[in-house]
Amino acid sequence: MHFKTLPLLPILLLNLAQVLGTPETYVTEIRLPVDIYTGDGILLRKGNFNLEVRRENEHYTLVFLENEEILAVVNGRETAREATQIMLPLVGTHYLRFTGIPLGTAEERQLSKTGRPSYQDDDRDWESTLRVYRGSDQDEVHFIFQKRKDWADWERTLFKLFRKRPGKNR
Repeated sequence: MHFKTLPLLPILLLNLAQVLGTPETYVTEIRLPVDIYTGDGILLRKGNFNLEVRRENEHYTLVFLENEEILAVVNGRETAREATQIMLPLVGTHYLRFTGIPLGTAEERQLSKTGRPSYQDDDRDWESTLRVYRGSDQDEVHFIFQKRKDWADWERTLFKLFRKRPGKNR
């Protein structure tokens, strides 16, 4: 009898990361269709970025990188289950990869047991997503990180950025 042990691996790695005090990190690439600003006034020009969502001491940060250089760090805050304002998608849903799970070789990543694209393989557990919305006032951009806790229970963290340079009162 063959048992799948792969789903246990992320749980064990998460626990090990927490014991060792290393940040829990999720990564993806994103293409921003517009310029945005952080709350500190850092301009992120439209284009491609590597993103990391890091969890350290029960707190999430969103890190924008270009060529492994940190461009901006945005602090997140837990958010309610549903958004309270009307928001329109700015980019599609991004599935993030937990860095504690080995990526595999380029050849292994190209192969699929099912014949479908590798991102649709049955044994992948997309437990974390990032969605990007334009706020109803058009000036805010909301990055919402969701991490599955249980089957239908998600932890949500909001990272607020802006279409215009924020004033000193924000």
